[in-house]
Amino acid sequence: MPDPRPDKRNPLPELTAREEALYLRRSSTRFLECAIQLCATHMSLEEVAELLEKEAEQLRRFG
Repeated sequence: MPDPRPDKRNPLPELTAREEALYLRRSSTRFLECAIQLCATHMSLEEVAELLEKEAEQLRRFG
C-alpha cells in the first residue's frame, strides 16, 4: 500500500545539518574562550584586550 503522505518531506537531513552547525558554533566559541584564558595566564588583561581588538579589526577589514 502506498504511503498516504507522499509529499511529506523527511526533516532529518535539515535537522542534522542545523544541529551540526550549532555544535560547531558552540565548539568554536569554547575554543576561542579557552585560547583567551590561556593568553590571560601569560599576558596582562590589557594586552589580551589589545590583541583581540587588533584581531577583530583585521577580521572586519579583510573578512
